[in-house]
Amino acid sequence: MSLCKQTLLAASLLTLSTICHAQVGVQKKMIRLARPQSEPTPITNQATGQRMTINEYNELVKADPFAYHLVPNYDEFGQPTTYTMRSATPEEHETHRFRDRDPAKQPKAGQSIAPFVMTDVEGNTYRSADLLGNVVVLSFWVSLDKSVWDDKQAAAFSEALRLFQSKTAPVVLGVLNSEQAKAEKGVIGKSLPFKPIPNAYGFHNKYHITTIPTIVVIGKDGKVVANLQGASSIEKLKQVLSTVL
Repeated sequence: MSLCKQTLLAASLLTLSTICHAQVGVQKKMIRLARPQSEPTPITNQATGQRMTINEYNELVKADPFAYHLVPNYDEFGQPTTYTMRSATPEEHETHRFRDRDPAKQPKAGQSIAPFVMTDVEGNTYRSADLLGNVVVLSFWVSLDKSVWDDKQAAAFSEALRLFQSKTAPVVLGVLNSEQAKAEKGVIGKSLPFKPIPNAYGFHNKYHITTIPTIVVIGKDGKVVANLQGASSIEKLKQVLSTVL
């Protein structure tokens, strides 16, 4: 399923818009400056490994606005804090559309999960470092809109978790692009099979999610046990949990 949302390729140092459609971005190349051009910026030239100033970047793209692309690097909060400048591929240069998500960089079994700090709709914070010793299930969704999330999925997800509701139950988080899930006295959290994490588009990018749903199971040691994708992911979840709980 495609993911579509407008994000800002901007920190306090620069503002640059990226429009994403099915993992593809059309990037506007001019940067509005928030401080003098001569000062360092969080941009690294991939080819040289050197830091760049905003002025240097603007000079590069002046002649050809689509010759280069800024790839955001996301921190543990799912926020873009630094950027890597790379050359555009021939296809990107021709179409002016850029792909930042790389399936090869998704969480893989046996690897430690990249650190995260997520906040649910009730204001509870989940830090990967604090969750060591627990099995964690990260499920990635577009939203809770009925067109992409329905009662059938909710029932199947709940059934997959039903046998593991105990003191050793997994911590289950639903990572959503949208802000739809608003908590009202905890009703939302209780009616869902996961704790909803709203406005988490940055985490979709951080973990290079390309398929909805994607379910990442993390073991008690903080390492990925399984990366489940597509329609069969919920069905497979029950099998995976039975091996780790």
